[in-house]
Amino acid sequence: MTEHAQRPGEPSPVRGRVRTQLESHPTRLELGTHPAPYGARLAVLALALLVPACAPRAADTGAKADAAPVAVTVEPVKAVTLARTVSVVGTLDPYREVTLAPKVDGRVLRVRRDIGDSVYPGEALLELDDHDYRLDVEIARRGLEAELARLELEAVPGAGADVAKLIEAVPAVARAKAGAEEAARKLEQQTKLLDRGGGSREDVAVVAAERKVAEAALRQVQTEARSAMVNARKLQATLEQTEQRLRDTVVRAPVTDEWAAWAAVLGPAVPFRYAVAQRMVWEGEMVRAMPEKNVFRLVVCHPLKLRAAVPEKHAPEVRAGQPAAVRVEAFDRPFRGVVRRVAPTVDAQNRTFGVEVDVPNNDPAAPLKPGSFARAELETRTDENVLTVPPAALVTFAGVTKVFVLDGDKAKAVPVRVGRRDRDWVEVTGVLAAGARVITSGQTQLVDGSAIRVRE
Repeated sequence: MTEHAQRPGEPSPVRGRVRTQLESHPTRLELGTHPAPYGARLAVLALALLVPACAPRAADTGAKADAAPVAVTVEPVKAVTLARTVSVVGTLDPYREVTLAPKVDGRVLRVRRDIGDSVYPGEALLELDDHDYRLDVEIARRGLEAELARLELEAVPGAGADVAKLIEAVPAVARAKAGAEEAARKLEQQTKLLDRGGGSREDVAVVAAERKVAEAALRQVQTEARSAMVNARKLQATLEQTEQRLRDTVVRAPVTDEWAAWAAVLGPAVPFRYAVAQRMVWEGEMVRAMPEKNVFRLVVCHPLKLRAAVPEKHAPEVRAGQPAAVRVEAFDRPFRGVVRRVAPTVDAQNRTFGVEVDVPNNDPAAPLKPGSFARAELETRTDENVLTVPPAALVTFAGVTKVFVLDGDKAKAVPVRVGRRDRDWVEVTGVLAAGARVITSGQTQLVDGSAIRVRE
């Protein structure tokens, strides 16, 4: 419609010619050499007014192409080493938790520990009235002593002792054995006498019968001694049982197999100990073994265990032994932990799998409490040369994120994809290089190719 594009603010050349002709010929509008009718003149006038609207305009860039350079600030693109993490939430559970109940009945005499106290393995927590149990021990001990006296033994033989030899040494057995030997000697003597023509067969028969009686008496005494030996062992077991019941009147913190290994690895600086989480009994109260009456709940608070659920998509990334940064609401700093266990299956209900993170808890200035809500970052891998820019360098419009890069005295727009964010940096991927300088202020006045001036 026109020979050249109309610039913003420039008057239309067609409108200028029409205005000139109207001013020189107010009653008619000449096109070529022939006057036009009145209606045609109105149509031409309307067309002249519409021409500027149809003329092409310059692109709306938000800045004038010939504008003065925009003052900007720049910062370099930095390449950093970045740890890739998986975020999870969960609850801090105690490393160990145990609920104690007395193994015997009794009335509570005294309670030695209360909520919040530290307790070492084997330390007394509760004492029951032990009078009846002491009497049981005395009765069992006296019965064992009587049986040992019959056997003329000072103590019950151990498991490796020669029982047959011990039975032969019992006086009753020794007497019976001597009688049996004497009867055998008399029988032999009487038989020789009969062979030489002396004596009679009746005498031999009498001596033979005496020998059988002596041998039967020996076997009986040996059986009684053997029975007495077995009974002595039984009485000893009864004594040990009553002594154990007497000891059970004192409720103690359990001694675990881990205690020695714990002490060997960590030393006395971080001893294995329990903390009393709950007390459920008072002095004077009667407790029963059946049904059991719980009296204490103990927990081991070092380390703690963070149990959390991880989305199924991260299954290839999470493995045992990976470090983790754990945060709780009570402290404004992370606690270092280690992924100890990873569940081998995925929960079909929520499509997650469980992990267990060990969190040390040996800092007296920042003690963690079991049951606390916690967030953790599981560090799955470390990437080198990750490009980052300041958050102020990002420009987002219509769903497209870009940064402006210093290109000589011009601004060059570079589309980027945003990754991990932090307070001072943002991970980006795109046609960028480490060391390139990105614009961090003045972007609202820039378009691709705008002239810029870096402020010092």
